[in-house]
Amino acid sequence: MPESRCLQGIWSSPWIFIFAASGSAVGLGNIWKFPYVLGENGGGAFLVVYCLCLLLVGLPVLIAEVALGRTVRSNPIDTVNDLSERRIVHPAWVLVPWLAGITGFLILTFYSVIAGWSIAYLDRAVTGEFNNITQVGASSMFNELLATPSEMLLWHSVFMGLVVLTVGQSVTRGLSAVVRILLPMLVVTLVLLACYSMMIGNMSEALNFMFRWSWQNITFDVVLAAVGLALFSLSVGMGAMFAYGAYMSKRMSIARACSIVVGVDLLVALLAGLVIFPLVFSFDIDVQAGPSLTFVSLPIIFGNLLGGQFFAGVFFVLLVVAALTSAISMLELFVAWLHEKFYIARLKAALLMGLAVWFVGIAVLLSLNHWDSKLMYGLNLFELLDKFTSLILLPVGAILLSVLVAWFIPRSMLQNEMIAKQTNHFQWWYKTLKYISIPAMIVITLAGWIGA
Repeated sequence: MPESRCLQGIWSSPWIFIFAASGSAVGLGNIWKFPYVLGENGGGAFLVVYCLCLLLVGLPVLIAEVALGRTVRSNPIDTVNDLSERRIVHPAWVLVPWLAGITGFLILTFYSVIAGWSIAYLDRAVTGEFNNITQVGASSMFNELLATPSEMLLWHSVFMGLVVLTVGQSVTRGLSAVVRILLPMLVVTLVLLACYSMMIGNMSEALNFMFRWSWQNITFDVVLAAVGLALFSLSVGMGAMFAYGAYMSKRMSIARACSIVVGVDLLVALLAGLVIFPLVFSFDIDVQAGPSLTFVSLPIIFGNLLGGQFFAGVFFVLLVVAALTSAISMLELFVAWLHEKFYIARLKAALLMGLAVWFVGIAVLLSLNHWDSKLMYGLNLFELLDKFTSLILLPVGAILLSVLVAWFIPRSMLQNEMIAKQTNHFQWWYKTLKYISIPAMIVITLAGWIGA
């Protein structure tokens, strides 16, 4: 493979890759989306299915995506092109990374709007607007933000500017210095907030809601939502981990690193639930409030916490950084491809892609107020993009990627990638991906579509 097409830079240690991949996985999907999807899908029943999806779908697909990225050490599109030139796979398989890149692009168009909410709340936190806030006041604050497109546009623009500037630099340099400090800080902050939330909130009802379940509550809608969230929260199916795998040292065990990433992802999601739900039941907030759930609950915690203004500022800084690390991975696929294929400077490529995301994001944020018309199935543009990517594009992309790796990439090539240092671990991954993950994703996705 020509040197000019190869990605530049390698993660300096296994832990830096783990922090970077965890930073990509841990973001608004865990802290914003997990609590409200859990609330909409019955609590404990959804959590059980979600954990199984992480183990039997998310982890195998994550390993497959990272392994494929490391085989050729190029951007995902050129990786598949290279494999087709070597007659390992059919050229049509290049549609898989293209689909992944488009999925990441579409997710980023509304993800950046939500990240803008986080910056807006950081501004409100440091100016003391959370102080002694009530449940009515917290709800009004969020509704006022949604009704003010000019403010959402400002913070959407600021966030996309940060994404472009970061992606425009070397990913291995830009992320490693950030995630190894701020990701542990985010976890510690969530632990402290969860402890405080359970002290002042309705801990027993929250734990009962999150961890008690019955088989009757498990429906195809719940399973489909769990699969979609597992893929969304791990950033698989959108080319992110594909690209990060290309920067991974050959000495690293992919299975071990990806297992830790999944564990961190689940830990942060559970902590977010333990922060949110004690307050939800204590203040009689609707558990099915949807996307507003997190942004209504958190101000109540900080507004009634000693030193809450300081802790709110720290938390929302960390939340913005977590959102940033995830957004970087969504933009990286096409930026790397433009940089390597057409020799466009990384910053210019990031600016081109960032502007495209920014323009679509404007339509997304306007769909929450001035353009709040139902386009399809009773959903506005924001809701439609969320559902379309989570329930269709991510599962389809993950299925195609898994089929490519499990059925078309030579097994010897995968073993040479040191997916697992122990043979039995490789066997578990390979058979699970081939005979459990792929059939499960196909059946669940098709059943969800038919049921819809």
